[in-house]
Amino acid sequence: MRWRIGWFLAATFALVGCGGGDGGGSGINPQLSRLDIYEAQKLRVLGDTGTGVMGVAVTDAGAMPPTGTADFAGFATLRVEAETPLVLFGDAQVNVGFDAGLASGQIDAVFGTDRSGRVVDYTGAIVLDAGVVGGDVPSDLQLDYGGVLTAAGETLILDGAVTGDFRGTPVAAISLSALEAVVAHNGLPTHATLVVVAEVTP
Repeated sequence: MRWRIGWFLAATFALVGCGGGDGGGSGINPQLSRLDIYEAQKLRVLGDTGTGVMGVAVTDAGAMPPTGTADFAGFATLRVEAETPLVLFGDAQVNVGFDAGLASGQIDAVFGTDRSGRVVDYTGAIVLDAGVVGGDVPSDLQLDYGGVLTAAGETLILDGAVTGDFRGTPVAAISLSALEAVVAHNGLPTHATLVVVAEVTP
C-alpha cells in the first residue's frame, strides 16, 4: 500500500503544479511555494524508490512511547475523481496522547484546482477526531475525518476514516491514507483519495 501512496502523491503534485493561479503580483506564487514545502516533507517521510530516497521506516513496536504526547505538523492532499479531477492540498496538524491512545487534529488552509483547472482557495476545514493509537499493531494510527470545503462552483462534503502508521525510532512522523474514499461533490458521491503526512514538531 505504501508504494500506492507514493505513486498517488507524485501524480497529484505534478497535476496541481501545472494549474493556474494568482501569485498576488509579487512574482512568487505562495501556493506553489507551499507545494515545494509539502514535496520536501513527502520525500523525507515516504521517500522515493525511483530516486533511491529511503524515507522513514515504520516505528518498531517496542519503540512506541507508553506515555506522553506529541504534536505533528505537515500536509494533506485530496484528489476527487470528478470529470475534471480536483486536486487539493492543505496544512495538517495531529495531536497524539500516548497515555490514553487517542489522537485528534485538523486540515485547513486548503487550496487546489477547480473544475476549470485553476488553482483557487477553498474555505472550510476537515476535522480529524476519534483517533485510536495502536490496535492490531502498536504503531498503527486511525483517525475519523469530516468537514465541508467550498470554492466557487465546488462543494465537497467529507466523512470517513484514514489509517496508517507512526514512523521513525523514536517516533518522528506519521503517514495516513484513505485510498478508496468517497466524498459528496456538489451532491454526488464521488471516488476520492485522501493522504496525510506529518512530522513531529520541535
